[in-house]
Amino acid sequence: MNDLTEFMVLDAPDGRVATALDGRGGTRFKTEILPKWLPLQRWFAGKDKAIGAVAMTPLGDLAQGEHQLVSVDVTVGDEDQSYLLPISVRWGDERSGASKPSYALAGIRHAGRAGTLIDGAFDERLPQLLLDGLKENRRDGSLRFEGTDALRRIGDPGNPRQLGAEQSNLSIAFGDKIILKLYRRIREGEQPDVEVAKFLTEVAGFGHTPRFLGQVAHGSTTLAAAFAFVANQGDAWAGIVDALEQEARASAGAAQSTADAFGFPLDLGSILGQRTAELHKALAATTDDPAFATEDLTPDQLGTWAGDAAAEAEALIARLEQARLPEDAAPLAQTLLARREALLSRLRAVADLAPDCKLSRIHGDYHLGQVLLAQNDVVIIDFEGEPARTLAERREKSSPLRDVAGMLRSFDYAAMTVIARHDSDKAGLDRIETWRQSVIRDFLDAYRLHSEGAANLPSDEGSRETLLDFFLLHKAIYEAGYELSNRPAWIGIPLKGILDLLEGKDQ
Repeated sequence: MNDLTEFMVLDAPDGRVATALDGRGGTRFKTEILPKWLPLQRWFAGKDKAIGAVAMTPLGDLAQGEHQLVSVDVTVGDEDQSYLLPISVRWGDERSGASKPSYALAGIRHAGRAGTLIDGAFDERLPQLLLDGLKENRRDGSLRFEGTDALRRIGDPGNPRQLGAEQSNLSIAFGDKIILKLYRRIREGEQPDVEVAKFLTEVAGFGHTPRFLGQVAHGSTTLAAAFAFVANQGDAWAGIVDALEQEARASAGAAQSTADAFGFPLDLGSILGQRTAELHKALAATTDDPAFATEDLTPDQLGTWAGDAAAEAEALIARLEQARLPEDAAPLAQTLLARREALLSRLRAVADLAPDCKLSRIHGDYHLGQVLLAQNDVVIIDFEGEPARTLAERREKSSPLRDVAGMLRSFDYAAMTVIARHDSDKAGLDRIETWRQSVIRDFLDAYRLHSEGAANLPSDEGSRETLLDFFLLHKAIYEAGYELSNRPAWIGIPLKGILDLLEGKDQ
């Protein structure tokens, strides 16, 4: 339910959403309602900071003004952020402040009619309007609908339905044919999720990611995009954690040999390593497009990576010296503090490499949650990059070993998440640790085999291992900083990861 105490009712002189948001009512809506409503939304990134000015920029009207796409422009701390807010009117559905759902924004009145203005992402009519616009390559004022021929060949895909819990974006499925993704946090410029999907499916011919079908844009800003639906059993994170839970419970109930084979999805290391290698080869495909053409890895770039990682490590060490940590994590932090010079030395060592490979576009936010389980195979999704980074940062070329490190750390997190729930069961812990080591080994073996000859990877095995070691350490340092700020109870996972890497375990 919505926690707002006041249910504002706006007058719409001509019955359109746009006029309801104009004038004094719209000003009150911006200054009184939105600052209270935004922090209640899961996709709002400024919950821990004070909201300053709030403005609304109209992006376009649909269906004779019953739906309006709005950019909500917010000053959060010292940062300006923009969010897509589709606003729809439901006539004859006036809600009181006590009974309105969380997506209700305000009441609306026009010529004796009453209704409710709602977050249009929850109005089943809006996704259909957007999809119809894509099929017709429509122009609605400043809105551009750009659909592909592949989209138009689909025909009637079925009725829209929301998928899962709302996070930073919202995905809507049309039957088993189309996924429409609404980007909540919007930025001006090329959306990596769109341009990478287009390149992979239309240029590089990579078949293990959903096919790009179209986008809705306002100027250079992507508001929504359509992709082919892929039949799946959910994402790999949920599938693996659930399967590990079953392994742990089974081990607690009966003796089980640690040599027993794991079934799908726990045995996905080899296929995921292969698909990851194929993805990285595809991203290094020869092209005249400057956004995807590979570039030389230079000594200056290696020096920048080393300096940035060392600075981040030093900042983490300073925070750990002052932090009050959970009982199980405090000894790990003390050990790391004692080994700070070894950590900094390992990070700086990457600057001494002789670069012999190219840089390319990468996934940029690669972990088990970005992989769908599809029968006994996998599909790689969500090329948006880390949401906290700017579009320019997310479009930068880098080493694909950064993605590899992200996935290896995700394996570690999955195992440690379940281990934390079964820490009194030695048989279960041994079984999960066996899985962790085997999935890492299988992933890396398959990745090495299927990435052979890739222009964006070092040809020298020693250089490749040094780079991967660097990215693993850098990723774990980032994780430790994140957990320290957001989930202190989890800080032990990345701290243990850093120490294991310093001791040369696993990789």
